[in-house]
Amino acid sequence: MQPPAERQLTHTAYDAFMRPLEWLGFRNWRSDLLRLVEPPVLEVGVGTGASLASYDGMKPVAIDLNIALMRKARRRAVAHDSQATLMQMDVLHLAFPDYTFASAVTSLVFCSVTDPVHGLRQLRRVLRPDGNLYMLEHVRPKHPLLGPLADWLNTPWHTISDGCQLNRRTADNVVAAGFTLVSVETRLAGGVSLIVAQA
Repeated sequence: MQPPAERQLTHTAYDAFMRPLEWLGFRNWRSDLLRLVEPPVLEVGVGTGASLASYDGMKPVAIDLNIALMRKARRRAVAHDSQATLMQMDVLHLAFPDYTFASAVTSLVFCSVTDPVHGLRQLRRVLRPDGNLYMLEHVRPKHPLLGPLADWLNTPWHTISDGCQLNRRTADNVVAAGFTLVSVETRLAGGVSLIVAQA
């Protein structure tokens, strides 16, 4: 998750929160997505750098709002001999020229971006016209029981989880931002989506 700048998670709390998700399959699903990317790559919401070892010789630009998480990501980059460029930056205000990247990657980010369509438009702006967006995001399930449950839990969850939303319709937001959906695969009873979209 990418928490608001004014409420910064520590890297210890972040890793403790992410560990069971990694065991559930997020690590493998993220690796599957990263096999598809082409350089130059922008990763949004790098967190503590769990993805950095999976770029297989590429030199991604990786951003996050949280400076504490970025410090841990830098240590992890050194440990994995990663050549990533790490920068503190908000996806709502990307400081890159138009058409800079061939690929953009997000992992559990757009649940907490305050204006997700604007953030996605920023990504579309910095992607090349034939560039692709690769997303691993938790979303509102389409299941007739789980979807309303996510709606009901969203307010208390949002309060305790640094702004994370349980019921985002992220694939719809991707289309609203001007992308063309290439594929949407679901996991965990529809609560997680692997989205590929073209700018």
